[in-house]
Amino acid sequence: MAEHVELLGNVNETENRAAPLLAICIPTRNRREVLEECLASVLPQAGPLGVGVCVSDNCSSDGTWQALESLKHQYPWMQIKRHTRDIGYRDNLTGVVLSSHAHYIWPLNDKLVLLPGALEYVMSVLVHLHPDAVVVNAPSGIVSTLEKEYSTPQSCLTELGWWTSVTGATVLPRQAFVDVLYTQPLSRDHSHVVALFSYLASLRAPRVLFSGRVLIQPGKNAIANRVVSSVSLVRRLEVSGRSWYDAVMNLPAPYSTNDKLQMLRSHSMLGFRMLLRLRAEGELSLQRLNADQVPLRVTISVPWWSAVIISVVPRWMARFPLYVHPRQMLRAIRCRLRLPRG
Repeated sequence: MAEHVELLGNVNETENRAAPLLAICIPTRNRREVLEECLASVLPQAGPLGVGVCVSDNCSSDGTWQALESLKHQYPWMQIKRHTRDIGYRDNLTGVVLSSHAHYIWPLNDKLVLLPGALEYVMSVLVHLHPDAVVVNAPSGIVSTLEKEYSTPQSCLTELGWWTSVTGATVLPRQAFVDVLYTQPLSRDHSHVVALFSYLASLRAPRVLFSGRVLIQPGKNAIANRVVSSVSLVRRLEVSGRSWYDAVMNLPAPYSTNDKLQMLRSHSMLGFRMLLRLRAEGELSLQRLNADQVPLRVTISVPWWSAVIISVVPRWMARFPLYVHPRQMLRAIRCRLRLPRG
């Protein structure tokens, strides 16, 4: 954790507020419009419920800090801080989590917005059920539409693990981050996943609730600005391949190798279309596949021979099915004309 980084803005203590039960922790960098939309969905819900909001600006140069200072006048109880140099996503996320004094923290990606009633629902769950963690639902990755409770770390990993890769899908105790800092290095890209499952592994019978309700979704500005993922194509193979593999495979007991592999294979962020995009942009090659063959064989969802073929086709040929494939064309036309499915 880069605690030595000089701050232009200190973490502002909440005014006349006791330590909240829950705090939403948002790391951000150079996404002012997206962040403003995120906070517009969070702050009005958080205020009446006494939920803390902590935002850490990682050396933005697009006016993000000025926007936060303006919001601070309107919501004096929110906490904001700014780093004077880029300390990386992991340290920015860990820092904003540790700056909160809440019992539970909800790390939230700045590209996401909370749907109406989301905080009221989560607070009700925390107050009445006292779970060890909550995994929330979202339109792009619904595990089940039914609320379900899990009581073993292994079942959480195998059934919910893939969804927790989204920064915004988990509500967990702040202590989980504190504990993991003393036991093992945090993943550069998936620190919240390591913190969650390391914490659950330390409990004899954890209570983890999966919310059947949809609580988060990408904001309109995020979609308009194509911020559908926090990961650029340049780092997609690393983050969704090697980094994701290492984060999961290095989780402690009681998770077995089979548990970890089952989770990794249950959902992949490296499907056929993503591999085509990577090849079209020159980020996928046969040499790259061979260099990271062990993690990529697990994290790529298509057969390995398909990935090999994609990695060697000419880049212009990889672009062709992305833009002129009949199914994609029909889908684009349907969306453009707002026609129903079917």
